Amino acid sequence: MPLLMSDLDDTLVERPPLFEAWATEFLAAQGQSPDLLEWLTEEDHGGHRPREELYAAIAARWRIDVPVERFVREHDQAMSGSYRLTPEVRSTLVDLRGRGWRLAVVTNGPVFSQSLKVEATGLEALVDAVCISEEVGVAKPDPLIFRTAADRAGASLAGAWMVGDNLDADVGGAHGVGARTVWVKRDYDRLSYVGTTEPDLVAGSFPDAVRRLLAEA
Repeated sequence: MPLLMSDLDDTLVERPPLFEAWATEFLAAQGQSPDLLEWLTEEDHGGHRPREELYAAIAARWRIDVPVERFVREHDQAMSGSYRLTPEVRSTLVDLRGRGWRLAVVTNGPVFSQSLKVEATGLEALVDAVCISEEVGVAKPDPLIFRTAADRAGASLAGAWMVGDNLDADVGGAHGVGARTVWVKRDYDRLSYVGTTEPDLVAGSFPDAVRRLLAEA
């Protein structure tokens, strides 16, 4: 059976509206002007900045009486717990399994926050395997995490596909184990890439990526 691996953040779920909702509520709770939303969004760096650094930036801008560990945990709980799949993404996953595909989520990040996202989206019932970098012990683009995903899904990497928004971690990593790739290219992408790898296909969303790869597979 063919294997489709997918990233989670900004692939299966778009993060910016979730962060905007969290930031708006956080600013109101701190008695800060909603005009600071743009600044806070910029400081977040699309979620690629460590939460401890975000806290330091906030603390340097105005005084907040919250221990950094509590801030990070409450942020992760609120953000991760708000993750949802759109009906189109959900139906795409269901359709793929109906076609006989094995599905695996391969995501970088801490077990605490990523597990909350998986639970909030209901992904465990829709895929065959979930691999979180902290739990596996290596992060994308390390080949081990892709091999682990294939093993857990009961599938082979031969003929496998990977869908993700990160050219280095998702596309480059998957090419390293012989998988074909679809790059989900977001207009709000804040990443800088060091590799020179090119995706096999480019799409604007996860459902679009699946339509394109099915036409090729």
